Amino acid sequence: MTMFLPLSASVLNADDKKNRQEIPLDQIINGDNDYDNRSLIQLPIECCYFGMMDSILTTVFTDLGDVALTVTNCSTGSVWYDSFDSAMEPQTLLPLSGEPGIYEIVYITGSGDVYEGTFTIPSTLM
Repeated sequence: MTMFLPLSASVLNADDKKNRQEIPLDQIINGDNDYDNRSLIQLPIECCYFGMMDSILTTVFTDLGDVALTVTNCSTGSVWYDSFDSAMEPQTLLPLSGEPGIYEIVYITGSGDVYEGTFTIPSTLM
């Protein structure tokens, strides 16, 4: 039994990587959504979509105060909202429906900074 445990852990790890989709975020400055961040400075928010759980995992690296999160499926019009205090919850999970489509994700911090990104959930053909 103990001989198979390392094998199952590596299989789960491979599946996690396949079901994990990192969502690149851009910081919007003064309403200019064409801003291209080419610096080597890491943004204070990171997020990814986990397909197996149909959820967005958000990680905040510094205290940004209260953060409002909006996820919109642009294909169906479905919207999900969340808000959290980044000092108390540096990580948060937002469950989605898992419907195929193009999604837009927007974070608004307590100081008014805006971060946004897009990701796609492809339709699965059975």
